[in-house]
This record gives sequence, structure tokens and C-alpha cells, in this order.
Amino acid sequence: MATIALVGADGSGKTTIAKMLLDSPPAKMKYLYMGLNIESSNYALPTSRLIFYLKLLKYKKRNKILKNVKLKDLSLHDIDEDRTLDKRGKLGAFARLANRMAEAWYRLFISWVFQLRGYVVLYDRHYLFDSSTNHLGEKAKDQRLTSKILWWLLNNMYSKPNLVFFLHAPPEVLFERKGEANIEYLKMRTDNFMKVGNRLKNFIIVDATQPIDIVFNEVFNKSKDFLNRNKQIT
Repeated sequence: MATIALVGADGSGKTTIAKMLLDSPPAKMKYLYMGLNIESSNYALPTSRLIFYLKLLKYKKRNKILKNVKLKDLSLHDIDEDRTLDKRGKLGAFARLANRMAEAWYRLFISWVFQLRGYVVLYDRHYLFDSSTNHLGEKAKDQRLTSKILWWLLNNMYSKPNLVFFLHAPPEVLFERKGEANIEYLKMRTDNFMKVGNRLKNFIIVDATQPIDIVFNEVFNKSKDFLNRNKQIT
């Protein structure tokens, strides 16, 4: 069967469109979150969930003002800028890399199982695009060795989606919708998505500033056409 990925910066409407596609699928579909954020994952290794929990717990302990905030209400977005948490050393860094790659291949294995069962797998985000922010968005001298290794493995050895929809909107629009990241960061994310997508065979840019129904119809119709051409409609 086939895989279809929805990618874009925060606020572009990926999860909303994914839910709409699952409600009215162009073919038999299974949903799979393929981003880096463990809290949003519908499938994840126990080690990944444990690491996520411990990292949030450590962040909460360091930030006393959050003592009454429940862990489930925190996000990795809240702790990404806290470099004081990153004291794991070389051994810890490579252990983290090993777990990230194990997580990525675990979800790819889940995707293969779904496909063997006759489903088209709908990816909400994708590792290749999410990891590009760290690799393409930082100067080479500022990148960790493990980040370079992770990017190389994903770029050269990880299975790419058969079809990618990039939900594109100007950074100012994305910021107004969610306000979770600054405009400069959102612009960097958008530019990196374009760089990665331009290397892929079936990369479709969708104007995410349009009304949500129009965005959905465009994604639905182009997905159906692609699947039909590749004999994936069942």
C-alpha cells in the first residue's frame, strides 16, 4: 500500500486535516503520528515515554513556579530552550541517539504492518521534516555530532513517504494562529520543509491560508488521484 504525509509548521492545520481525512478517507486508512514529540504519539516505545516523563519531571523541579502544574500539561516546547537540562555527556548523547533511531524504526515497522494489512498510512508530520529544523536550521559548528548522525540516517536510510502534502502559510499567519514560536523560528521551519520537500518525488504544496474545507478538498482529491494512479484504492 502507500503512505501519505502531512507536514508543515505549527498552526498550519496538519492534525485538523488528518482528522478530516480519517472521517472521510479516500481509501482504507490508518493514522500514525511521525513527529518527534512523544506526548502526541499514538505509538511510542516505553523507553521514549519514560525519557519524556523524566525530562519533564526534571524541568518542573528546576522551575519552581510550575510546582502546581501537572506533567501532562507541559510540552517539549516548554523545555527545548532549557539547555541546563542537557548535561548527559557523550555516552548519554549516543544513548539518546540510539533511542531516537529505535523509536523512528519502531514506528516505521508499525507503518509496514498497517500496509501489509491493506491500509494506506496517514502520517501526521514526518521524522525527516521535523529533524531538518535542527540540521538545516543551525550552523554546522553549532550542531551536535549526534544530530548530524541522526539527520544522515534519516535522509539516507529511512523510508520516505510516497506522497507529501506541505501545508504552507506565512510565518505571521502561523504565529497568529498558535503563538507557540517566534516568527523567525517559524520562517526557518518553513524554509527547511521546502528544502527537504524539493528533494522528494511527490511533494505537493497546499495553501494553508485557505478555508479549511478548501484545504481538505485539495488534499483529499489529490490523494485519491495519486492512489488511483498507483492502484491503491480498495
